[in-house]
Amino acid sequence: MPLHWTLRCAPLQPNAPGSFKHRILMLNSIVSFLLALGILVFIHEYGHYSVARFYGVRVIRFSVGFGKPIFRWINRKTKVEWTVSWIPLGGYVRMLDERDPDSLKGHDIELSEAFNRKPVGQRIAIVLAGPLANLVLAALIYGFLAYMQPMGLATQVSEPIPNSIAANAGLMGGDEITEVNGDRTKNWNEVSWALIKARLFRDDLSIKVNRGGYELFLEPVQSSEVNAELGPSLTRELGFSPIEKSVLVRAVGEGSAAAAAGFLANDQLLSVEGIPVETSAQFTSLIKERPAQETTVRIRRNDLDISVLAVPEKTQLENGEIIGRLGLSIGGESVIVNNPLNPVESIVEGTGRMIEVSVFSLAALGKMVTGDLSWNHLSGPVSIASAAGESSSLGILPFFGFLAMVSVSLGILNLLPIPLLDGGHLMYYLAEIVRGKPVDEVWQIRGQKLGILLIGILTSVAFFNDIQRLIF
Repeated sequence: MPLHWTLRCAPLQPNAPGSFKHRILMLNSIVSFLLALGILVFIHEYGHYSVARFYGVRVIRFSVGFGKPIFRWINRKTKVEWTVSWIPLGGYVRMLDERDPDSLKGHDIELSEAFNRKPVGQRIAIVLAGPLANLVLAALIYGFLAYMQPMGLATQVSEPIPNSIAANAGLMGGDEITEVNGDRTKNWNEVSWALIKARLFRDDLSIKVNRGGYELFLEPVQSSEVNAELGPSLTRELGFSPIEKSVLVRAVGEGSAAAAAGFLANDQLLSVEGIPVETSAQFTSLIKERPAQETTVRIRRNDLDISVLAVPEKTQLENGEIIGRLGLSIGGESVIVNNPLNPVESIVEGTGRMIEVSVFSLAALGKMVTGDLSWNHLSGPVSIASAAGESSSLGILPFFGFLAMVSVSLGILNLLPIPLLDGGHLMYYLAEIVRGKPVDEVWQIRGQKLGILLIGILTSVAFFNDIQRLIF
């Protein structure tokens, strides 16, 4: 079955703020965000909980969320209180601890079950279990997706846009990309991921292609010449587009220039002003260049090739640029490849992808700290909720992919050596091993204050970025 993707050239039905459809989309984003966060927080805290119980630590409460509980259940056997609380931005596992007076109230005290009485190695294992649970979950999800989605877009490219990075590298239409900076590429997702990594880790872009049965290394180029953000759009900005069998009209906007010209759904777009159409992006680019100009578009309808005379609507963007729009929703019928994996291969693939994403996340964070990468890439709850809604609207598998990505981020974030986070506790316990005794309480208190400051700064930047995205 051919794999289709859709590129919207002009809005058919704007989702105006306040409209019914807009409210439904917002509700979907909120529900998807809460569901994703609930799953990931539960897995994280259950990692702490299960290892603590394994080592005989008395667990007082397991909470998803902070603040006043809205749901409470006490297990009569274990005497653990399970709660769901109002503020859904995290969770915690309260254990019996002599340093926490509240954990000692109203319970049968057995100090051998106190967290602080356990050997430092066991405390380290309990602290590490939360982030590791998130990373294991991500590996399992990535493995499941690799098993369930063996098909993907082929690595063959369409003719690159002139003067783009792809064109300057010597890429030609029909080339099959087999390696990017030494990373083998079996489908287009792997090409995109390799290009994003290349942009983050190094400027030189070295590409190996199969051209007419011959393996060729293209001349290295610098990807940093293009001012584009890390993400799916980077591939297009660099001039790389997957080859398409055909470009089809999916829908025609009511009252649009395309409707006036006589376009119909399922028309195959062949050329614009005599220029052959190879990709959806190319067609959109050609139309943008012809605002309010008579434009001849060659199409194929019911096996007949005909010409349609259209006048793209003159449209001014927010930045003042004038472009042409027809009001078409178009999509490319892409070439696909099938790379089925058995369950063991899927787990190996998933683990490898989890490690890659983890390294990428750490490297990106490191470059933010050094100033080599903008802090604008840091996302807050609003952006994450929007991404959750978009992924869930595409189906259960894209939502799983979103879960895996955020699970990696949650695991890596909690391993950072910041007091209050798991990584901060780990830092104290490693210092305890070196010193032969726990870190002095006064330094732990100072560290907590520093941790609150750092987390506050990160949270403020993330919220600021969210607000900027909403406004601009």
